Amino acid sequence: MKLFAGVMLLATSAAGAQVAPLSFEAGKALPLASGQWNYVPTATGSESRFGGVVSIRCDRVARVVVVQRIGAAPAALTIATSAVTQTLPMSGRIAANDRLLDAIAFSRGRFLVSGGAGAALAVPSWPEAARSIEDCRN
Repeated sequence: MKLFAGVMLLATSAAGAQVAPLSFEAGKALPLASGQWNYVPTATGSESRFGGVVSIRCDRVARVVVVQRIGAAPAALTIATSAVTQTLPMSGRIAANDRLLDAIAFSRGRFLVSGGAGAALAVPSWPEAARSIEDCRN
């Protein structure tokens, strides 16, 4: 019985560690995810992808930006930048004028993505992400 209680305590502790609030300061300790940003114009706007793990897609007609983890089921992602931390809806859709998008574009060197499958990611804030965001505003 004590062994079972110990295992349950460890499982609870591990689960609790995964749901700890994401903060930019804590995320400075994370290494940057490997990969590069790629920007591609599309028929409906544009898409910037980082290393096959994160996508920022502009739907120009709807004036919406979609932030998602590539290849993962839709999930409520939390984005932490040097200025703002915000949780997105499961669809990843946010209005093109949302201040989080400015915070992503101007974050100091990186922004963090948490939620969905996998561990929190530290993604470099390169111009490609800002370009897809700006496509939805013009």
